[in-house]
Amino acid sequence: ATVTYTAAQIIGGMISDAVSAACAATTDTAANIVAAIKNCKVGSSFFFILKNAAAGASTITLTAGNSITITGTATVAQNNTKIFLVQATNVTGASEAVTFYSVGTVVH
Repeated sequence: ATVTYTAAQIIGGMISDAVSAACAATTDTAANIVAAIKNCKVGSSFFFILKNAAAGASTITLTAGNSITITGTATVAQNNTKIFLVQATNVTGASEAVTFYSVGTVVH
């Protein structure tokens, strides 16, 4: 299964996803994320939380959309929540770039 998380969902701060099978979850593009951040500038950042609410042993792997970099572990196991620091690294039109830094996992 695959899904794309929109800029609005990501900037909203938290997605709880009850996948029914292993899933590749792609981020929206850097251009869309930068456009969705009010007064975005290089260094603008926020936390994004991805909760795996699957009933079974299915994983979610966050994958990079266009001009997105993901550093650290991007796989979220069942009954885990992964926290990412999301930072704009380039806000120039047609060259936007965003990095998702994996900063920790919470088991629930």
